[in-house]
Amino acid sequence: MIRTLRNGWCSGWLAVLASASCSGGGVGSTDATGEATSSTSTTGSTTEAATDATSSGGATAPTTTEAGTSSSTGTTAAPTTTGGPTSTEPATTDASTTSGTTGPVGSAGCGAMNPASGALTIDVQDQSGQYIVSLPESYDPGTPYPLGFAFHGRNRTGPNCQDGDCAGFQAAMEDEVILVYMTSLGGTGWEGDGEREINAEFFEKVLDRLVENYCVDEGRVFAAGTSSGAHFVNILGCRFGDRLLAVAPVAGYLPEKDDCVDRAAALVIHGIADIHVPFANGEEARDFWRARNACGEETVPTIAEVHAAVEGEPESHACAAYQGCDDGLPVVWCEHSEGGYDGTTHGWPLFGGQQIWEFVQGL
Repeated sequence: MIRTLRNGWCSGWLAVLASASCSGGGVGSTDATGEATSSTSTTGSTTEAATDATSSGGATAPTTTEAGTSSSTGTTAAPTTTGGPTSTEPATTDASTTSGTTGPVGSAGCGAMNPASGALTIDVQDQSGQYIVSLPESYDPGTPYPLGFAFHGRNRTGPNCQDGDCAGFQAAMEDEVILVYMTSLGGTGWEGDGEREINAEFFEKVLDRLVENYCVDEGRVFAAGTSSGAHFVNILGCRFGDRLLAVAPVAGYLPEKDDCVDRAAALVIHGIADIHVPFANGEEARDFWRARNACGEETVPTIAEVHAAVEGEPESHACAAYQGCDDGLPVVWCEHSEGGYDGTTHGWPLFGGQQIWEFVQGL
């Protein structure tokens, strides 16, 4: 059934992104600090059980600063899904357009030659924040590039995320996007007690540094994360909606929903048999973004069709686009049955990186 649905929907993905949005709304509830992070068995990444004592400090990184610029990605590829053996994509929606920007918005760092890349550090509240910057091989300091952040799960690190925990993120975007992988401060995750505020400051400092020293398209900054990192991405979407084009929480819940700043497009991904961050938590986050972006309740295809397709075939995924969202603020919901952490579907599935990139390209 998934293949049948996919054949009818695949060609409409770009139009969906150009006009549709997804459902969202609701409060996050469980598993705020103790998720196990995910990677499917084929990604080769390790687990992040809440009981793991591994520090999120990660490997040490030499201190350097950045500068530079690069070229923006403008083309949108029609979404052939990746990862599982089968998948379902949303069909076209109405003809409303998405992007609020008419072209790249170059940052102060455009024109700076030889910006630093690799393992870097920045001071945050008397701590040394570690992060990785990955530049396109043909980085051009005169052309603004999109900027993408990916956040690891609890008891993991930025290098873990880059190396496979955040499956496909690096491979799908490394030639066209400036990519950043931070390692959490204040604990082993991003959103728990003692973690949330220092990591929000950490993110803002890194974002400011990238904008100042690299050629960033300031209208195309986006953030994705898995498990604890997904919870944090939901927080960032609320607090930094004026600086983020899109958010993509993968296996996350919604820690904050009040006093949000501006709005961002949202792609919400969740496994159907996730016991670490229950499926209902993903639905709550999805519904928050749907309501915030003024989407209707109708999706293409229907949520029921998506759920039936994924339940009917292991290692598959399917997506639905909410209709009637405000221009430039689509919301898309993806479910999957890929194996992940601890024998469940918790974590970042294999199709995730490519799906996120196609979503961002369509904005």
